[in-house]
Amino acid sequence: MIGNRVARGVAKVAGVALTAAAALVVGPQAASAQVAAQAPAVACQAVGRVSGSVAEYTLYDDAGYSGACITFYRLGNCTATTGDVNGLYNLAGWGWDNRAGSVHTYSQCDVMVYDARDCPRGGAHSTWVDQSADLRLGGVNWQNRATCVLVS
Repeated sequence: MIGNRVARGVAKVAGVALTAAAALVVGPQAASAQVAAQAPAVACQAVGRVSGSVAEYTLYDDAGYSGACITFYRLGNCTATTGDVNGLYNLAGWGWDNRAGSVHTYSQCDVMVYDARDCPRGGAHSTWVDQSADLRLGGVNWQNRATCVLVS
């Protein structure tokens, strides 16, 4: 009787040890996947975000809408035409001078990027862009070149 108790106790301890060993083998991978699943997406730096504002456009460091990002906000949608100016941004003020690799617009906004800080008076500029996963537009490479953004 005492021998059976000892045998069951040893078996129980061995079972716990095997379970713990299995958790050590699978545990770090499972824990890493669980942490990754729970980790929030990297938030974009926000400029002008106040109550009632809407996103205007987002610049991303890399092509494919990836990497660090910055989103500019405005009160109300842009106009549906590109014949007027709804916003003008010198990107150096936010550390985004010559940095953008892709752009996404929102709220009926379009953007034109310039390679000069005194836009729209000087420098070369792109065509109007609604969104671009790669700022190498039509043979002109605007990746890491945008210094100023005109919004319409």
